[in-house]
Amino acid sequence: MSINQLKEQVTADDLAEAKVSLRVDPDDNFDDDLIRMLIKAARCDIIEQVGERIDDFFDNNAVFKAAVLIEVGHLYNHRDATSSQQEYEVPMALYSLINSMKDNYRYLMYKRENSSSTEDAENQNSDDPDGHAAGSGTGEPESGE
Repeated sequence: MSINQLKEQVTADDLAEAKVSLRVDPDDNFDDDLIRMLIKAARCDIIEQVGERIDDFFDNNAVFKAAVLIEVGHLYNHRDATSSQQEYEVPMALYSLINSMKDNYRYLMYKRENSSSTEDAENQNSDDPDGHAAGSGTGEPESGE
């Protein structure tokens, strides 16, 4: 699923999984719209923190799925704007999961960027049948021998 789809669409399976995580009765449809909205908000938040340049990074990513469920749970359980109850910080596990994804994401970006520069160098070397890199001569014109 593309990043744009993750931000805009919530499947029935995504909703059912969130309801199980929240311990909401699967047959109770009262909060379905709220839960869908919270899933989208959590996905947007996490994706923006990690990065959006690798479109398939979040597909089948268990860490992303766990982070979304943790954030949805936190948002759902602490959704009151004002409260006389104690305020709660976002669970530390969420930060840990996001940092883990950031590290993996940066590594993949590094690999992609370096593989393209390696391919460029290989392509330049393959242009010269003698294996000499372009521009690596002595500055003297070739004799044509």
